Parts: sequence; C-alpha cells; structure tokens
Amino acid sequence: MLVDSHCHLDFPDFKDELDGVVARARAAGIGRMVTISTRVRRQADLLAIAERFPDVFCSVGTHPHHAHEELDIGTAELVEQTRHPKVVAIGEAGLDYHYDNSPRDAASGPYGWAAEAAIGSDEPGVSAGWPDAASPEARRPPVVDGNQRP
Repeated sequence: MLVDSHCHLDFPDFKDELDGVVARARAAGIGRMVTISTRVRRQADLLAIAERFPDVFCSVGTHPHHAHEELDIGTAELVEQTRHPKVVAIGEAGLDYHYDNSPRDAASGPYGWAAEAAIGSDEPGVSAGWPDAASPEARRPPVVDGNQRP
C-alpha cells in the first residue's frame, strides 16, 4: 500500500474539490493519506477532513512559519490532541532559518513542545525547517525535559 505521509488537504486550494483530490489519490493507488497540521488552532478543520474519509488521517502541530501565532500551545495540549483516533503524528514543527516567517526565538518553543509531545505520546513527529547550517541549532537536537535528545 502507498501512503501519502505529507499532504495539506485543508489548504484553500483544495476546498472546492476535496472529494476529487481524494478520489484521484485513491485511483493512483494511495491507500492512506496523512494531512499535516500547520496550526493547532485549525485542528478542528483537519479532524473534519479526516473523519470525512476513512483513509485520511492527520497530525497536530504548528508549522515554523506560524510559530509566533501559537506560543501559548504547549506539550500537554498537543498530547491531549493525540488521543483522537484520527491523529497519527505530532507536527509539523521545526526551525525555519531560511524564510524566517516567524522570529527565530519564537520557533524554538513550539519545536521543543512538539518533540516532547511526540516522546510523551509515542506518536511520530513531523519535522520541517531550513536551519542555517552555520547555526548551533542546526547541529543540536531540541532540548526536551532539560535533556538533549538524539
């Protein structure tokens, strides 16, 4: 079975043709799809899509481009969201030092919380980002519970 492990079915481009998008994926041999979260505050939209299609699942998390918008969402809330049977991953989280759509210091909180939530919930993490190769953050794993994780 083929799995599309990273799609964004909640993006506005697909709103009016979501049934067709999913049907074309099925016709192409895609057996499962994971629509990836970019904002925790839009989780209800992702869950509505995942619940509408039996072969669509979702993640929960904050994309680094929107990290500055969700600084109040921490590990506990992410772990709680994973209890829904259609949530199969944490993220999309990361550090974006290429586009810099969020202040760099803002992204580290959601990235660390996502790593903690992935560990605490046993869900896989979905990471995104473009760290500056010269930055210490690019060479260092996130700090979780005060300890660096490999």
